Parts: sequence; structure tokens; C-alpha cells
Amino acid sequence: MAMTLTVVENDEGADRDPVQELAGGLRRLVACGQHFRNLQARELQLGPTDLVALGHLHSAGSMAPKELSALMGVTSGTMTALLDRVEKAGFLKRERNPDDRRGLLIHLTPAGQHSVQWVYEQFDSAIRHTLDQAPELSIDQLRILLEKLSDTLEGGMNGSPVPGQAKTAAQDQPLRLEA
Repeated sequence: MAMTLTVVENDEGADRDPVQELAGGLRRLVACGQHFRNLQARELQLGPTDLVALGHLHSAGSMAPKELSALMGVTSGTMTALLDRVEKAGFLKRERNPDDRRGLLIHLTPAGQHSVQWVYEQFDSAIRHTLDQAPELSIDQLRILLEKLSDTLEGGMNGSPVPGQAKTAAQDQPLRLEA
């Protein structure tokens, strides 16, 4: 099914581009998602980059520090400091690579697995909370939904404040999808 997108007129009579508005909503979602990740990392007493590294290990499995460094776009020195910090916190371990006696493999510990799963469950909960309020969507309705999802990630999930943030009045309001 092809979707036709047209420039429409807003209440002030000016043209508006719904795709541009949707892109703005997605940019806000990304920014709020990063903020959400930062809060979750803080809750785990990690840095945001530490949590990103754990996410890569959770998704891809064990890997060499050089591989993780390349995925994250950081230097080997930065990676060494990150691994030292996160290993000390108990979320990962470094072991000799059985296929390369000079190399190491990084593995998530059970605490690391559990922590990443917890973060993903918090994120999934925010998405479910928002989607439960949404019937079939037009492009404008999807943009509004993304704004609501961003508000949910920014201010809390399922009516619970995100650690360090107060619940917003918008969270108590039903999602209105009129454009």
C-alpha cells in the first residue's frame, strides 16, 4: 500500500510538511531516548557509554575489545578504561580468547545480562504504555504518538516517575490523536 504525502495548510494558512514534522518528532524521540538511557545508566551506577557497551555485548555476544571499540567508535585507551570500570562494577568479565592466545574476549556476567534486560524492559514498558493508548494512526497521529512516547521516556513510564524526575501532568492526560 503506497502512502501519499502532501504539504498541507496549518491553522495560520501557512504550508506545513507532515514528513518534516514527523522527522522532528523522531529527532525528539532520539534525544529523549538518550536521556532515558542516561537515567537508566545512572540508576545502575554506570555511565551512558558503559550502558551502550553492555547493550552491544548483549546484542552481539562476546567479542574482542577491538571489535567493541570499533562498534562504539572509541579509542583503545578509552575502551580499556571503560572495560576496567564496568568489570569492577561486576557487569562484564574479560577472559583469554581460546582461538587467539594473545587476545581477550569480553563477556557479560549474569549481573550484566540482568541489568541490560532490565533497561530493555523499562524501554519496552514505555513503548507499550504509549501504544496502549493508540488506535490506527495517520502520519499526523503517528507524529503525535512519537511526541507522547518522548514525553513518556522523558518523564516516566506507566505513571511511575523516572528516577530523579517528577511525574508530569501530561502523563495523566489521555493521548489525543487529533492533528
